[in-house]
Amino acid sequence: MISLSVAIDPNKGIGYKGALPWHLKDELQIFKRNTMHKHIVMGQTTYDGLPGRLKDRYITVISIDHEYKPDDVEVEYDLIEFLKKHEDDETEYIICGGASIYRQSYPYCRKAYVSFVKKEYEVDTHFDAFDLNDWEIILEEDHPDFIYRELKRKS
Repeated sequence: MISLSVAIDPNKGIGYKGALPWHLKDELQIFKRNTMHKHIVMGQTTYDGLPGRLKDRYITVISIDHEYKPDDVEVEYDLIEFLKKHEDDETEYIICGGASIYRQSYPYCRKAYVSFVKKEYEVDTHFDAFDLNDWEIILEEDHPDFIYRELKRKS
């Protein structure tokens, strides 16, 4: 199964200069809770921009550079082929960015972990494909700076 995890502002902003435009400790804890001991998938730029290694996760990095081979992660060179191969798996693969990976993966995602950031931020990267009307809310938690929702793709 393919899922996605994203924090998004009211204008569908997700990033600024290659990083998150906000630092919301509670939101990062939810991300950690949702992804621990699971398979996460991200683009090379997102992976290279991480402040450190994400422990206790199985990481797949999508890259177009066939020379790219970082330690301790699986590298795939064809995102769509990867998505088609795993879309019906019992194992959950959680898409974690960046923008191009989200956009291409969106039609394959059956579940979403989304933090709707309440404040607008200065952003230069958006997740325009995301549409809440595509989803059924299965869980909602209100936090001071964001609303966290777990979503299931409508049939």
